[in-house]
Amino acid sequence: MPRQRLDQVLVSLSAWIRRQPWMRTLARILPATWRRQAATRLHAAAVERLRFANSHSWPAPPGVTDAAVRPARIDKSIGINVVGYLRGEFGLAEAARLYAGALIASGHDVAMRSVELALPHGWDDRSLEPWITDQTPHADTLVFVNPDYLAQVVDHLALRRDPDHRLYACWFWELETVPAHWQRAIDAVDGILVASKFVEQAFRARTEKPVLRVPLPVTQPPLLPMTRSDFDLEEGVFVFLCMFDFHSAIERKNPHAAIAAFRAAFPPARNDVRLLIKTSNAAAAPDQLAGLLAAIGDDARIRVRDQHLHRSHLHALQACCDVYLSLHRAEGFGLGMAEAMALGKPVIATAWSGNLDFMDDHNSLLINCQLVPVPAGAYPDAAGARWAEPDIHAAAAAMARLADDPSQARELGERARISVLETLSAPRAASQIHDWIARQAQSLSTPHSAIHEQQASHP
Repeated sequence: MPRQRLDQVLVSLSAWIRRQPWMRTLARILPATWRRQAATRLHAAAVERLRFANSHSWPAPPGVTDAAVRPARIDKSIGINVVGYLRGEFGLAEAARLYAGALIASGHDVAMRSVELALPHGWDDRSLEPWITDQTPHADTLVFVNPDYLAQVVDHLALRRDPDHRLYACWFWELETVPAHWQRAIDAVDGILVASKFVEQAFRARTEKPVLRVPLPVTQPPLLPMTRSDFDLEEGVFVFLCMFDFHSAIERKNPHAAIAAFRAAFPPARNDVRLLIKTSNAAAAPDQLAGLLAAIGDDARIRVRDQHLHRSHLHALQACCDVYLSLHRAEGFGLGMAEAMALGKPVIATAWSGNLDFMDDHNSLLINCQLVPVPAGAYPDAAGARWAEPDIHAAAAAMARLADDPSQARELGERARISVLETLSAPRAASQIHDWIARQAQSLSTPHSAIHEQQASHP
């Protein structure tokens, strides 16, 4: 039996067993620990088969350099504490590292403190390890923690111990209105940092607090010496890459649209194209994974690989592909698209939400869409919200256009690289954040009341 078909059978069997009435009866009898262990083992074997076959022999990520490489500090630079999921392997954690890295590289005085909560993600990114301490010595703190956990982190780290302390938060959201239950967290901070106009508008509709928009800084990274064979890909084929984390809502990331567009663009007989769907955390979503593999069926040109990757390995994967494809329904920013562009890769993406801050018709192929209501249960806190439904036929035409003319794809990728490195400049981002916090420090004579006082006003 071909590997792809066997993967589909194993995952579907795992999901089927979980849905059976007798399984629920058994679950009520067995201790909770046994149930968790059985469920984990049931799905683990199927997900393990979706790892990259050669990942055990990949080159090691670059080592972490000594903290002495910190650039000389800028005169009159105010100190900023950066608190967040600094070792996390997910979106908000990467945002914290990107902004903090830009501040450090520009010579600003930054003290970094990591927070590690029981969130269902990987926690092994050590790229900023030399700068992480257990101190928050400055009067201004920029927090990268989900609103629901803000009070817990502020209490634990005693961030309001000094009455002159100022607290700012960086948050993302993927719909046009932020959840009402975030109001307590919003009221507890002195300002909000966001990465896109889309997120900025969502927060400005909820609060009059200062909101600073600074795009995530992106640079062209050095690449490990890796080839397509490291990622189960053949030479001589045209590869589209689609990526998402199952924890980020498969309905929002919309990989099924990528599958549909690929099939509409390329008939089964055409074997010089591939669609690689790179995922993470498939173990947490057995039914969704089964549905994804069922949608692919026996089409060996479409492959799913599920694995947490170090950023250096992820960049190498992006560099080995020809086009980055994102037919998302909504994005707060769209870091994967920006990273691919920085590597000189053309991007085909939905013309909606955060990615429009750095994508246009000159540097990308944007896909028209219709705004539709978010279906019930498809995304948290989405009652009455809307998101985009991309035009599958337009996406298919764009995919065929680039696959049929690789030179055009390369030209578009080069325009994307030049454009995004200018738009998402790291030095500019660092300057904007520092100068904004410095102005806030001057204008705020006293901080807002402590976070628990804010909570008391919102029973």
